[in-house]
Amino acid sequence: MDTITLTFENGEKKEYIKGIKLKEVIESVKENYPYDIIAGVFKNHIINYEDPLTKSGKIFLKDINSKIGNQIYELGLIYLFESSVFDILGKDTKVNIKHSLDKGVYCEVDKPVSEDVLTIIKDDMKDKVNKAIPFIKIETSRLEAIEYFKKIGRIDKAKTLFYNTSDYIPLYKFNGLYNYIIGTLPNDTSVLKYFDLTRINEKGIVLRFPGIRDNAKVMKYTDHPKYMESIKEYSEWGKILNINNVGDLNEYITKNDPAELINLSEIMQDYKLLSIAENIVLNKEDIKLILISGPSSSGKTTTSKKLCLYLKTLGINPIQLSLDDYFLNREDTPLDEYGQKDYESIAAIDIELFRNHIGKLLKGEKVLTPVFDFVEGKKIFKKEIQIKENDILIIEGLHALNDTLTKDINKKNKYKIYISPLTFLNIDNDNRIKMTDIRLLRRMIRDNRTRGYSPSQTLENWHSVRKGEDKGVFAYQDEADIVFNSSLAYELGVLRTYAMPLLFSVKEDDKEYLTALRLIEFLMTVLPIPSDYVPKISILREFIGGSYFEK
Repeated sequence: MDTITLTFENGEKKEYIKGIKLKEVIESVKENYPYDIIAGVFKNHIINYEDPLTKSGKIFLKDINSKIGNQIYELGLIYLFESSVFDILGKDTKVNIKHSLDKGVYCEVDKPVSEDVLTIIKDDMKDKVNKAIPFIKIETSRLEAIEYFKKIGRIDKAKTLFYNTSDYIPLYKFNGLYNYIIGTLPNDTSVLKYFDLTRINEKGIVLRFPGIRDNAKVMKYTDHPKYMESIKEYSEWGKILNINNVGDLNEYITKNDPAELINLSEIMQDYKLLSIAENIVLNKEDIKLILISGPSSSGKTTTSKKLCLYLKTLGINPIQLSLDDYFLNREDTPLDEYGQKDYESIAAIDIELFRNHIGKLLKGEKVLTPVFDFVEGKKIFKKEIQIKENDILIIEGLHALNDTLTKDINKKNKYKIYISPLTFLNIDNDNRIKMTDIRLLRRMIRDNRTRGYSPSQTLENWHSVRKGEDKGVFAYQDEADIVFNSSLAYELGVLRTYAMPLLFSVKEDDKEYLTALRLIEFLMTVLPIPSDYVPKISILREFIGGSYFEK
């Protein structure tokens, strides 16, 4: 009898009969894993429970604490949630999976949901988990899929598939309904054990589940009112443009001049930034320090420079400082738990020097400030500045909202701005676009353009970047006086133009291949938009190049 040898992540090797299914392999080793195995990765391809293994090689078994396993878990849980909503509130109920929110996703239901009804939905989900109901994958023609979704009233789904170039479409069948899901689902519901539901308004529910580093623990929900208000405001802009999902965006592009959409999006965003500048001017007697923070690739640099221009037109002279210039010299950079230099930590900043300089500047003293040389890895003191009457100090950086840096300054003298690309666009009502993916695409394009980094390098480093953000950025977002949304309605089409060649360069044997494949799959749903009409002062230029501020 023919056999194969499988090598596991820990180096253990086991011999199996050729053609053994993944579920049987999992059964033979499950005692070595603390959590349910959601999927396997073999030769850089995701395999499911029923897939046979016919060749020897290294196999990776993925649980909820892995990037791939967590992504599959989330998709399966969303499908499960929708199914229970339909069973409890009726098949005519519309569910819209909106965006990330505090260790989960914010969902809207078009019918009122009381706490009692929410409990019934939760219990129904648990019942389906116990029954281990399978997610069945099938393939059908694109035209048949479009007709099916039109028939059941899913115009959002039909419109998305209309612009799909594939002849055949993978669908998942669950609980009597078919759905088009971008990505992979679990084999069945039995692995979806960890979740909770939080009602935050009459029709709004947060579906919460463990993150990669949460060890299957559902974290307590924390409300983020300013964050939610910013997304709500931007969604209203989408309604003005009549663009609510990628299908609408594609339709707009095919029927209108993309330049119009670009200009409208930029004007809407600039209007918001102008209103922030006007608010600062109204409170200029108190505000001495503007602090701007946000996660990686949120557009902090361009936003702060544009804000400076607006303040100048309103009679205030801004003086800018970047926290990046206050990095410790490279040899003094702290190490993380893996022994690598931790540039994302606040401990990587020369805190004492920064506090000293800010204190002197706010007293009107001249200060010789540093400019960090990233090639040499050290501070060079060459920039003398002084705060005069009608001047205001603007600090931009990853940790700017952390009061550790400005603890000696009165709260009323600080104005805090949190920046993030909070896109209102999703592919359709079920397939959401993650804000982290928008930032990742931005960063990948910029890294390749300005630093010569390969897409693989950016994708590989993203995990440590995200880890640093959890500790140093997201924990302080609620400290902000205002949240500024740096997303642009049209940007996905432009990002696609730049990102696709980079993503296709990631080879099949590269360890970041699956991430590249996932990003390609979602970008394929968006029609490309040329960058010719993107203004020189647009936030997007910070990433694609050609910015007025790159001098």
